[in-house]
Amino acid sequence: MRHTLINPTLLGLSLILTVTCHAAERADLAILNANVLTMDASRPLAEAVVLRGGRIVYVGDTKGAQAWAADKLVDAAGATVMPGLIDTHIHPVIGAVQMDDCSLDDRRLTLEQIAEVVSGCMGGTADLPQGQILSVINLNPANFTASKSDLDKITALPLALFATDEHTAWANSAALALAGIGKNTAAPANGQLVRNSAGEPTGQLIDNATQLLKPYLPRDDFQTSVEMTARALQLMHAAGLTSLMEASATEEELKIYRELADTGRLTMHTSVALRTETSNSEENLRQLLALRERYSGASNLRIDTAKIFVDGVLESPTQSAALLQPYLDAKGKPTAHTGNLYAGGRELNGLVMALARENFNVHLHAIGDRAVRAGLDAFATARKQQSAARFSISHLELIHPDDLPRFAALDVYASFQLAWGQPDHYSVEAVQPYLGDVRSRWIYPAKSLLDAGASIAGGSDWNVSSFNPFEAMAVAICRCNFEEPERGLLLPEQALGTQDMLRAYTINAAAMLGLEGETGSLTPGKRADLILLDRDVSRADAASLRDTKVLATLAAGRLVHGRM
Repeated sequence: MRHTLINPTLLGLSLILTVTCHAAERADLAILNANVLTMDASRPLAEAVVLRGGRIVYVGDTKGAQAWAADKLVDAAGATVMPGLIDTHIHPVIGAVQMDDCSLDDRRLTLEQIAEVVSGCMGGTADLPQGQILSVINLNPANFTASKSDLDKITALPLALFATDEHTAWANSAALALAGIGKNTAAPANGQLVRNSAGEPTGQLIDNATQLLKPYLPRDDFQTSVEMTARALQLMHAAGLTSLMEASATEEELKIYRELADTGRLTMHTSVALRTETSNSEENLRQLLALRERYSGASNLRIDTAKIFVDGVLESPTQSAALLQPYLDAKGKPTAHTGNLYAGGRELNGLVMALARENFNVHLHAIGDRAVRAGLDAFATARKQQSAARFSISHLELIHPDDLPRFAALDVYASFQLAWGQPDHYSVEAVQPYLGDVRSRWIYPAKSLLDAGASIAGGSDWNVSSFNPFEAMAVAICRCNFEEPERGLLLPEQALGTQDMLRAYTINAAAMLGLEGETGSLTPGKRADLILLDRDVSRADAASLRDTKVLATLAAGRLVHGRM
């Protein structure tokens, strides 16, 4: 075989064009002289990968790869190649349409500082479309308190501040009036209107109560939402993602994904978890089945999972996550409050069984230890009926140690967002005092869960936190806060190893989504999802891992980021 060597291209890779070749089989692309991390236990390391028709046809040494008649050869010159990464819990559409919204950037701000941001977003004008609430996102809600009268001082126009976690909002008097929220307004199911001693709403809305404001929020038109989602997916490719699970889709999100798929722009393999009501009703199930039927069949779009919110969030002052024992007050004394269990007992058991019978996998939002236990109980009931559905629980901020072995026993995937496993204002000031020392030992207990035999998958919950997988991996292996290193470590005994996290974002994530035969490792026959990196991530420490740059991303053999 003779080659013509072209001058090195961008990203330090050398492009070699095949001039003549007498091999029997042709291929589209061969990557040679690489540090290939296959994530395939039968062959963890290799030197070369060959692709054809969007599939991997060869993984091995460079000599073997050179036997293929490839249309393009790339000399990786020692660069690292590994499978494309998979995010098992993310909200691309919601995050995308909010990218240009007025944002407080999750900073800890005073009301005066918030007022300055709001004023800047309004551009100094007092105009707002009639019947619309000024929406400000990414408020840091940890230990944040404000009344409607506090927000009235910021502006007399309808104003709502939405927490970064999207479980809490604070509205001023004008916004409450516009939405028709008053003393006699009933809170919706799985939501709470915080009230003062006189029964009047204070302006704080929790979980589903925030939906009362939704009809009055500004909305992008459909085509704008499509374009912004496409933009977000491209940014995710640049971070190394080739597959993801949309963690809570309504029909609104499905329309956008279907439009991207029908126009050939859904290059990200997208599994969808349909947001379901917590009630086990025939109508709820009929609606989910109708959505699956209506929007399935498009390329790269898979609708096979249902998402159930079992509880809320743990941080003060919201404290809607469900606990086995009551929250403590600020002085460390037990209260009567154990949070909100939105789904549990026979209702949740029946709902999980009904979904599994209709071939839905089930994905749970569970943050408090009581919610985690309720979810595991429901899965146990389904397993007794021989259900083979894929079951997973996301977030898992607090797990009772008695429940750790149940994940492996019930084949339940733990979808952690370990970018949160750091000491910060959320995990320390807004959580630990309200749990006490004993329970605080089990915050994001990733290592204990792994040691108990569980399969851990990676996720971001973007736009709650960054979708960059390497940033989450770095925190998971050091349990440190890169922005505030003086805080030290958060339960360092719960740190995971680098290989644990690489598996969490590849082969384990693929298995959680039922895609282990398609992606997650560089194995002949699988989809050609792979990334080229600027360093050997298998040997990188936390700081170096965090700074990893993705040189190129291929999804099903198609170059979607970088150049080769």
